[in-house]
Amino acid sequence: MSEETFREIIGIAKKSKWNQIKKFIRFIIGNTLKKDAGYSLTVSFNGKKQPKYNQIIKNKEKIKVIDKTIDFNNLSLYQATHNSNNHINISQNNGTFIVLAKYFGPSLNNNHIFDFSVNLDALNEPFFTIGNGKKINCSEILKIINKRATPIIKIKKEVTKKESKGVKDTKILNIEAFIFEKLTEKNAIWNGSETKAFQNWKAKIKNKYRIETGNITYYKGKPTKKFSQYLESLYKSKDNKKKKLTIKLDKKTISSKEDEKEVSEQNIFKALTGKNAIWNGSETQNFKNWKPRIHKKYKKETGKNPYYKGNATKNFKHYLKKIISHND
Repeated sequence: MSEETFREIIGIAKKSKWNQIKKFIRFIIGNTLKKDAGYSLTVSFNGKKQPKYNQIIKNKEKIKVIDKTIDFNNLSLYQATHNSNNHINISQNNGTFIVLAKYFGPSLNNNHIFDFSVNLDALNEPFFTIGNGKKINCSEILKIINKRATPIIKIKKEVTKKESKGVKDTKILNIEAFIFEKLTEKNAIWNGSETKAFQNWKAKIKNKYRIETGNITYYKGKPTKKFSQYLESLYKSKDNKKKKLTIKLDKKTISSKEDEKEVSEQNIFKALTGKNAIWNGSETQNFKNWKPRIHKKYKKETGKNPYYKGNATKNFKHYLKKIISHND
């Protein structure tokens, strides 16, 4: 087939494909430009302050003016010779380009440039293209028009399974990171990399699992099913402990065995005075003044220290509980 054949292309594309469309237009101009005629360029700007302008493109260097044109309403290129009339028109509306190219020149592969296009020439039957590069012939496009239907995309139904609460979630891609964050309330990943604390924890937990079970922790780079279950059991055991410790401390329940772990100086102080021991993350002045007085009184009455290794002793906790019971 001769390169010099009359062709017509109607293309529709999103605004994001403007760079591809520019290359497409430059190629047509470069292969059909006649020095004795040249292309007449006219650009309008849809009511903006920038005026409509005209320019003549007579050589390939001048084609670069197309690159400078971005925000416009309509762009028209026209060249007339004794043998042919070449016309390229581009209109822009609501983020969509409509391109019409009628020219006497070579064939172009525009399969991936336009989201949809109609292609005609003097020697071949018309065909259509869509954005993925697929060509659709006339009979196929007619079927689509007659059916007036869009392709039906089959979506697989999600199978819901009864799974343990809080752990077995299909979105959990990294079971180790998930369990670590739940147990420690620290980040496993920071700026795309594993934290030092997470790396140390992983090494310890893998070693502990191998000693306790004698099984491997990984298979093909992923945690084994048994190791994943082991990690889940760690989370469940902590979650159960938390539930036991959620009993509110007040004057009536402070003497019960169930809430013994909730006894603290802050709670006792609040129960006795009705004032906060902590405010904005810091101890209040009233609480600071009260603590040394209660420590001194406890030492004087019992001869024992209220603290051991930075924590309140069991006897001191009982002493605090007695203060509440005497106050009732």
